[in-house]
Amino acid sequence: MAVGNPFGLGGTVTSGIVSATSRNSNSSPYDDFNQTDAAINRGNSGGPLFNADGEVIGVNTAIFSTDGGSVGIGFAVPSDMVQRIVDDLADDGTITRGWLGVQIKPMSDEVASVLGYDGPRGAVVEIVSGDSPAEAAGLQSGDIILSFNGEDISELRDLTRAVAETAPNAQVALQILRRGTEKTIDLKIGTLGASEA
Repeated sequence: MAVGNPFGLGGTVTSGIVSATSRNSNSSPYDDFNQTDAAINRGNSGGPLFNADGEVIGVNTAIFSTDGGSVGIGFAVPSDMVQRIVDDLADDGTITRGWLGVQIKPMSDEVASVLGYDGPRGAVVEIVSGDSPAEAAGLQSGDIILSFNGEDISELRDLTRAVAETAPNAQVALQILRRGTEKTIDLKIGTLGASEA
């Protein structure tokens, strides 16, 4: 059930099913939405999405629509992500995200084939920012980040979300592929500032 204030009609409740989790709407590198067919319209953003047990499972955020009306494809930020942000705000009034200091791109099908992979995986480092945790740890342009703290990176948002959700100053291990050789790099996560966002 989605609760909100669509078009100023307070206390509106709609129902539907969650048809997918961890949905990427390609609106940001941090996308990780619950997709629902409960009608969500303008004014529903910020309202809760409940399951059948009355538990909040998300916060209604957006719809997929060509004309601005609900077509049965709505998105909600998962409640666990919301809780992390609430806890962060309650702690000191700010949202703190981890920072690695790289620009990344997906692995091409051609590179995956040459490396003997079934398909693209990991995140290819394009640029290492100066004075960043990545530079301090020795990451280089062309490195392929295969895992972050033991979690495989199958697409770019896996890495961006993992880094953002890691507390600044935390020590992490990156499994990388450099010129055909896998190696582990340990580094300390930095703090994402407005200029890096």
